[in-house]
Amino acid sequence: MIDLNVSVPGGSYPVMIEAGLFPQIGERLKDIHGGRHGLVVFDDKVRPLHGQSLMEGFSSEWNMQAVDLEASEASKRLETVGGLLDDCLVAGLDRGGLIAAVGGGITGDVAGFVAASYMRGISLVQIPTTLLAMVDASVGGKTGVNLPLPDGGGIGKNLAGAFWQPEAVLMDPLVLKTLDQRELRCGLGECIKHAMIADPSMLDLIESDRVGILAAEPDCLERLIHQAVQIKISVIENDERESGVRASLNLGHTFAHAIEPIGSLDLRHGEAVAIGLVAAATCALELGMIEVDRVDRMRSIIELVGLPSRLSSPIPAAQLIQTMRFDKKAHDGQLRLVLPDSNGVSIHDDVPMDVVQRAWEVVGAV
Repeated sequence: MIDLNVSVPGGSYPVMIEAGLFPQIGERLKDIHGGRHGLVVFDDKVRPLHGQSLMEGFSSEWNMQAVDLEASEASKRLETVGGLLDDCLVAGLDRGGLIAAVGGGITGDVAGFVAASYMRGISLVQIPTTLLAMVDASVGGKTGVNLPLPDGGGIGKNLAGAFWQPEAVLMDPLVLKTLDQRELRCGLGECIKHAMIADPSMLDLIESDRVGILAAEPDCLERLIHQAVQIKISVIENDERESGVRASLNLGHTFAHAIEPIGSLDLRHGEAVAIGLVAAATCALELGMIEVDRVDRMRSIIELVGLPSRLSSPIPAAQLIQTMRFDKKAHDGQLRLVLPDSNGVSIHDDVPMDVVQRAWEVVGAV
């Protein structure tokens, strides 16, 4: 077992990574959470695969109810949060209750926001079942849902939410055996982002272990998850609420959030991030912040693992830039971009719009 620890002002908690952990989660939580009453929020695709194993792991002293969540961008909205708050009431949860989020990043974001909101905050446990959620979304306490933008301008990603740290994050790489190849690749998009931020050796690890990772071999996955989570922890422990260095974790995301909700592109989060990384690196290259070799290396790894580096169909760059202005990292109407540089990454609110437009064009916008 790999046992890591997060220590931030919002709370200290363990991150456990262990093959075969899933049926033992109920027993492990006995030592972590004092209450015995809770609501398990399942991704509706995960429950048929792993729900019985997880629920049977809770002994008779637990009173755990289970509900399903359609884990899609369309359901990542305030109405869904309202429905889950009603489920908490029906389940009889009080302030000593527990919400367990079982699924990918959408499930963790939505259920986490419910935990942060119900009775002004109850305990949360993150049990991620996708590689993307394991290496990124489940650790750090970000929760939230999307909001519709004004005048039919699309969807604003994660514009309503809260920072709410879990009591524990429990990861079982064996559940990734049931994940499809596309979702495994999406997780690699966030790993490539982590590599660009803090540890270029992760690109070498992804390249050398690519076959084993995509075959969901536990040893390969444990190495990858361990390294990625250590990077995430080192960042959030220095900046829990994204007032400074934590914003570096948004590398590629301001671009990604503009394209992810566009239905015609059919992009999952990790795929949008991969394209966003190329766009961000293109900005940095034009501004003289990085060398072309670094951009080419990143793009080659993205393409090697089967992630997209360009849009599948042309979208007007002006439309994408307008959507970017609603990004929650914007400040006084000015885009705030995280860009790679010679020291890792840095944050900029003065990138010329013509540079941003050309970056979009490089990845297939018009």
